[in-house]
Amino acid sequence: MPEYLFVEKPFLDQLRQLDWNVIDQGTAFQTEPTKSLRTNFRDILLRDVFFNSVRPINVTEDGQPWLTDKQLEELFEQITLQTGNSLIEVNEAIQKLLYRTEVDENELTGEQYPDVRLIDFHHPERNHFLAINQFRIDTPGCVKTCIIPDIVLL
Repeated sequence: MPEYLFVEKPFLDQLRQLDWNVIDQGTAFQTEPTKSLRTNFRDILLRDVFFNSVRPINVTEDGQPWLTDKQLEELFEQITLQTGNSLIEVNEAIQKLLYRTEVDENELTGEQYPDVRLIDFHHPERNHFLAINQFRIDTPGCVKTCIIPDIVLL
């Protein structure tokens, strides 16, 4: 309990003041994945949050979102299905995607291979940031049945 009161809660409160969305799950062992916006505790990335965060920062000059659901699904898979020989290689690949990734076509304008913003570096206020504490992740086949990071930043 002291860790929550003296570390987690103050940090979550600070993130809230910085306009982060915060899901504070308290200190109890989590038994319901929907509280952390998931269908099960094996999910480590939040598909719906990804869609709802990336779509509005990729708009045409007149403000229309142009990424299709299919393109968003492909981008999500590109991120979630990264492989590599080490965690460092996977992290480097994901970091490259954050700075530059593209899809085949902007179906609204016909532009070929347009860049997609996963993060809007030019207008940071357009990004969606989410913090969730006690983010349980089930780890089947491992020594521990689950891990529970104190706070996960998405």
